[in-house]
Amino acid sequence: MSKYDTSLEMLFVSKVRIKSLKYFLLNPGSKIHLRGAVREFKEEINAVRRELLRLEEMALLKTETGGNRKYFFLNIEHPFIDELISMFHKSYGIGSEIINNSRKLGTIDYAILTPSYTKMAYYGSQVIDMAIIGVVDMHLLSSIVKEFESDFGREIHYTVLKPSEFQIRKRRKDDFIMNLMIQDVVMLLGNHEDFIKEK
Repeated sequence: MSKYDTSLEMLFVSKVRIKSLKYFLLNPGSKIHLRGAVREFKEEINAVRRELLRLEEMALLKTETGGNRKYFFLNIEHPFIDELISMFHKSYGIGSEIINNSRKLGTIDYAILTPSYTKMAYYGSQVIDMAIIGVVDMHLLSSIVKEFESDFGREIHYTVLKPSEFQIRKRRKDDFIMNLMIQDVVMLLGNHEDFIKEK
């Protein structure tokens, strides 16, 4: 749980809506039918149906039919999607763990999740899910990453750069750094304007 978790509960009154949004926003490639959602959310079927239909009505979810089942999945093109993805990744999952353990991890200037992790959208030739700029306890970071790899369903690719290396590569307009800076990242720690600003 993140320090932001209670904020979401205050913003979204319905517990089932939070569970629904959490599932879809943290699993953007997943499709699920009503009974599967009932098992996943461990909530009463009518409450789950009501929330899924509301999210569909709001166009946050799309649907498709397979056999006699209606499958729900995230509408990645919704105009609010980036804001919601950011909120939920700061409140749950690996994003929440990085925020909560930031002091134990070391001195972090920036910690970001990239669209390959948050949207399953890939840019450039390198697949990087998370980047951290700082002086970090690599053993602790590795254990946090491993904890979430099984949930994510694949290896989580991450990189750690020391602040001096980041600034040098930034000044040189290194392809990897430039690619990170143009993506719709979720900034877990640090200021996005400072991250992209030339010094």
